Formats: sequence, structure tokens, C-alpha cells
Amino acid sequence: MAEFYPVTDHAVLRYMERVLEIDVDAVRKLIFRETHTALRTGAVGLRRDDIRYVFADGKVVTILPSGRSGGHHG
Repeated sequence: MAEFYPVTDHAVLRYMERVLEIDVDAVRKLIFRETHTALRTGAVGLRRDDIRYVFADGKVVTILPSGRSGGHHG
């Protein structure tokens, strides 16, 4: 199981965006470009190159290397 740190995903995302100056919106658009056709057809996921995109409720909910079977680390 992953080690717990009292830092929210929101705080990590803001740090990446504001301190590391990663263009988070550009990353979101890239993920959407990769997945929009599969999302539109109602797929539950997509494997593209070495990436597995997992969908739920019409959204990309996690991304894994294509060799992994689930969303848990450990």
C-alpha cells in the first residue's frame, strides 16, 4: 500500500501548476485528444501504445502503464 502523506491531490496539482509551472490544462487536453473517440462510444477504457486509460461515468478516471491490471499500487 502507498505511504500516506497529509497532502491532498489538489495541493499536489496546484504545486505542479504554480511552482513547477507544468501546464496542467495542456496535459488535460492531451489526455482528451487521446481518449475522446473511445469516451464518445461509451467504452470503459482504452489501451494506446503503452498506456491504459480507465473510464467511469464518461470520464477518464485513471491512467496506468498498459501492463498493469488495476488502479492500485503495491
